[in-house]
Amino acid sequence: MMERRTSSRVDVSGFTLIEMLVVLVIVALVSGIMLTAYEHILDIRVRLAAFLDGTDAPTLVADWFRSSIDGLLPDQKDGDDVFAGTAQKFVGLSVAPIDGTQGVPTRIEWDLVFDPRSGRTSLRYRSGTEESLTIASWPGNRGGFRYCGDDLTCGDSWPPSDRTESQLPALIVLEAVRGNDVWPIAGAPQATRDPPPKTNPFQSSS
Repeated sequence: MMERRTSSRVDVSGFTLIEMLVVLVIVALVSGIMLTAYEHILDIRVRLAAFLDGTDAPTLVADWFRSSIDGLLPDQKDGDDVFAGTAQKFVGLSVAPIDGTQGVPTRIEWDLVFDPRSGRTSLRYRSGTEESLTIASWPGNRGGFRYCGDDLTCGDSWPPSDRTESQLPALIVLEAVRGNDVWPIAGAPQATRDPPPKTNPFQSSS
């Protein structure tokens, strides 16, 4: 008679102590990274909220305006983009457009438009053939542009009709409104203010 042998094999499954320690270390590292990222996101949201609340907006508007004015260039006397300005608008060429390629002469336009329905004045900017961007606005029909010559005599149009000046003014002042007060922002073209004379490349100097 043959004996029947029965063998029982018990499979024991589970984590060892080392595996549990490794998992705990990984969880701690991931938690630390997520906490740091969350703090960074909170910091960004605080900064963005401050900007949207208008805390930093005036500084940004001033920087954009001055930058585009600093980059103004004169056009040829018979060019399409010879600088011209009124109390509500000016156009010219700039190598520092807000939303264009830096270093490339681009037609820019700043203007002030009053909307009687909302009772607000909007400061708008446009470069090239792009649509106008509203940069800032304030209550009332207030604000304007002023243009100053070499002697810092300023008027509300350029070129002035009563005196001979360079194509570009020495100083352009935006009289914006901040709160209830007039807020002047000034910019000065850094390039030569008149175009170089045209030369004949085939003309030889004697």
